Amino acid sequence: MLYRANRLSRAHNLLRKAAYVLLWRLPDWLKYGVGGVWRHFRQPYKLLGHGDAAVQVGAPWDTLRAGRSRAAHFARFVGNDGRVVVVEPSNSNVQALNGFAKRHAMSQITVVPTGAWDKKARLRFLINPDHPASNLVEEVVVDGRDRTGFEATDIEVDTLDNIVADSGIKNIKLLSITTNGSEMQVLRGAVETLSIVEYVSIITPDAGDFLSSHGFGPFGEDDRGYLFRKQ
Repeated sequence: MLYRANRLSRAHNLLRKAAYVLLWRLPDWLKYGVGGVWRHFRQPYKLLGHGDAAVQVGAPWDTLRAGRSRAAHFARFVGNDGRVVVVEPSNSNVQALNGFAKRHAMSQITVVPTGAWDKKARLRFLINPDHPASNLVEEVVVDGRDRTGFEATDIEVDTLDNIVADSGIKNIKLLSITTNGSEMQVLRGAVETLSIVEYVSIITPDAGDFLSSHGFGPFGEDDRGYLFRKQ
């Protein structure tokens, strides 16, 4: 839970930068090999098996390069017979993940270059070129948050219901949402999708009532937030 509590703090950012100096220099096979063994026993990764389908909303290149990408680890767990649909609006993040998938022959990864929201629209998006894991929709910025280093751009957004329908996936083992404040908007655009989802991983505890109304109950915690399971 330390990740959620301190991810915007100065101390967290200093530790992250120090760790990335080392991690970015290590080869992918080592980072994802060792990281995959460790995650085999941790939520939400251990929920996935060969042939499963997962949807990941948010895929920053800095966590990918550090060996911490959920999308990449999900792909390793579901194997070539599975599917990982990644929803990501930032062009640099999309290019990084597509390049990673091509280098490692991960045809199970499908990157959808758009944002997830509660309706189809065009929104202002804040991008931090040095730390894209902190990217967020301008509409959900908390007053007083330091915007130093962020660049504003427009992005296309759509509902997960539309995105998942277009993907052709009929059953989703895990829906993971890591979007820095817009998790509830994403969920409100995923009402139909939730009917085919078994587990939801989400960073905010505020999703509990909404997910309960759609048949989910608390299942525990994971490395980025809270887990809910279809009852």
